[in-house]
Amino acid sequence: MKPFRELSRRARLYRARILAQTALEAYGLPQAHLEFIQYSANIIYRVDLPGPLAADAGPYHPSRCVLRIHAMGDPDAVASELTWLAALNREAGLPVPAPVATPEGHLLAEIFTPGFPKGRVVSLLRWLNGRKIQKGLRPAHLTALGKVVAQMHNFAAAWQPPPEFTRPIWGWEAQLGGSDFEHSLEELVTSMPEHFREPFEHVSQAARAAMEALGKGPDAYGLIHADLYPENVLYKGGRACPIDFEDCGYGYWIWDIAVALCKWAWDDEWERMRDAFYAGYAQIRSLPAAQWAQLDLFVATQFATMVLWSSVFLKHDPRRVAEYEPWRDNNGNLLLHYFERQ
Repeated sequence: MKPFRELSRRARLYRARILAQTALEAYGLPQAHLEFIQYSANIIYRVDLPGPLAADAGPYHPSRCVLRIHAMGDPDAVASELTWLAALNREAGLPVPAPVATPEGHLLAEIFTPGFPKGRVVSLLRWLNGRKIQKGLRPAHLTALGKVVAQMHNFAAAWQPPPEFTRPIWGWEAQLGGSDFEHSLEELVTSMPEHFREPFEHVSQAARAAMEALGKGPDAYGLIHADLYPENVLYKGGRACPIDFEDCGYGYWIWDIAVALCKWAWDDEWERMRDAFYAGYAQIRSLPAAQWAQLDLFVATQFATMVLWSSVFLKHDPRRVAEYEPWRDNNGNLLLHYFERQ
């Protein structure tokens, strides 16, 4: 049997569907119907159940879930993501994808099939009612998002994770310092277009100094979503519902906020959307003014991070230049805007 990486996309999805069906049996849901949603890194299915999963559906579809076949092979890291989601849902009462446990009470399952003899980690999540609004977001949406982000930050600042909890640390070393990359930071910066190099270095060092000054106390740092782009937020009845917590890890509150706002960075809507988010956040949580003053820098830091990471991807797989170069150049041009307004 061919290794998975050598298969065509169609052959991979054929094997994955068999594994997904086996996973439903492990969750005690053999009669549920699978509907393919997407395959990027994870393989994701909609699961339609024959009946309601719980008497009180709350913000969830009563008989629908999301099944993920994880690309990540670390069950402890996936279990930790699910542990935090369960806590956000049960303890904080927040509208996030709530994990569904197996009949044995496990938040994930490791499934082995002939097509995946080494197994894959699988998780099942409640389906949040809501819709993505990537175009046409208004200040009211940003106010709602500000509220739920503040609630998540409040909860994370006080929450005590279990001893086995493990999530990435999204600090300078991992995001901008190249600590997790095969190629040296110098080599990656040299591979960037020349007009991006100096701006990248300037923002990187400014961000490093800002993070060192902020420290890692609960007023500035904690467990964050880390990927709050508009495509990762649903809206329903005036409420924002974050999804896709796969990148959650330890980082700065202001960086989490910067990711949520960077879509509007320094365009005609910037101040209006920024202030709307701030209005919602401030209703729930107080963030020191000195941290809010760093917002522009951390937005630029997010763009710099994307320039670096796209450069890493180009090194790893230069055949996908048509995909990675526009990503790099778009974020590089946004990074340049930061200097244009200084």
